[in-house]
Amino acid sequence: MGLFRDLGQKVEEFKQASEAVASEEATHECRNCGERFFSDREECSECGSSDVVSLTE
Repeated sequence: MGLFRDLGQKVEEFKQASEAVASEEATHECRNCGERFFSDREECSECGSSDVVSLTE
């Protein structure tokens, strides 16, 4: 079972690292919940708020 536990840990580390990089590269953010996006949206897909702003301006 140690092999699967180690593999699971490595997968989780990779997932967290890739999410961090994706968040840094995002161009828009919801001011309500902090979710970040790569495209302009009228409302946040995470919380439904319409307070989505551009990070590049």
